[in-house]
Amino acid sequence: MLNVALTGNIAAGKSSVVELFRGWGATVIDADELARQAQAPGGEVLAAIVRRFGADVLAPDGALDRAALRAKVMGDQAALDALNQIVHPAVRQRRDELLSEARERGDALVVNDIPLLFEVLDPAQFDIVVLVDAATTVRRTRLRAMRGLSNDEADRMLAVQMPAERKRARSHFVIDNDGSRSELERGTRAVFEELRRRAARAALGRPASTLLLAAAETRDHPALNAIAARYTDAGLSVRRIAGSTAALDHALAKTATPPDAIVATAAAARAAEQAWERVGRPGVLAYLSDDPDPVAVRLDLRPWGYERLRLVEPGAAGLKPRPDLFPIANPLP
Repeated sequence: MLNVALTGNIAAGKSSVVELFRGWGATVIDADELARQAQAPGGEVLAAIVRRFGADVLAPDGALDRAALRAKVMGDQAALDALNQIVHPAVRQRRDELLSEARERGDALVVNDIPLLFEVLDPAQFDIVVLVDAATTVRRTRLRAMRGLSNDEADRMLAVQMPAERKRARSHFVIDNDGSRSELERGTRAVFEELRRRAARAALGRPASTLLLAAAETRDHPALNAIAARYTDAGLSVRRIAGSTAALDHALAKTATPPDAIVATAAAARAAEQAWERVGRPGVLAYLSDDPDPVAVRLDLRPWGYERLRLVEPGAAGLKPRPDLFPIANPLP
């Protein structure tokens, strides 16, 4: 799993990038949403906020009045630090739980939407940091248009966060958002494709170099197309074969180095297993199946234009599902 942090100062356009990443198949963990959940009525976080800032930060229905709280911390660094010390431990704990769940599911690419990444966290805890940025004048104009603020009010909001110039040098990728929506989409897509490649490499268990995809027919198969894209991004050589047991026998027999794995469609599964047996069971054999038991491999193919997929290995009954065709050799118990 590739664990990515996405950040950006106010009005830079980070939310637009988040939605693009989400639409292209990334799992998104939204720090602001986790904060809202942590601050729900009846919880310890809201109670601690009231003890520190007073009951006037509550709305009549008992929920947090965010505008009232914002007015108390705006321009007061000590108050802002106190608020962060109350809220962020709960957010961090919940984010860690969601990351653990994503890893267990086999999610390939997780994007953490964290506005105050550099201000309140250590960016080194993430594999990749992506910054969305725009010129201060552009962000000021957006704030005035979106919120009806004066220049002075907008400048006060801009001044609360660390200057973006300091963040750029500490980010792996920067998406500039000074232009049109189409320009933003192109820049975001270029970054996403690199994240997708890195996610594919990060998901590999043991090292591998070749993958054979087998189908009983010559027509395009969307699942195999997505599997091919995922493992090509991971750096493997991917070959495809369509036809009978004889065709598969020929494909395996003429190869000097056997494939590290074979994935077959359900229609080609029997022929693939027979050919695999005859050449000495090289590598991993798996096939597509709707049967939930046994499931040997769960592939997240969403960043490659498909969905989640279950692969079954012959004789895999009782094995714990894993998120890749290439399991880590001799895993720790």
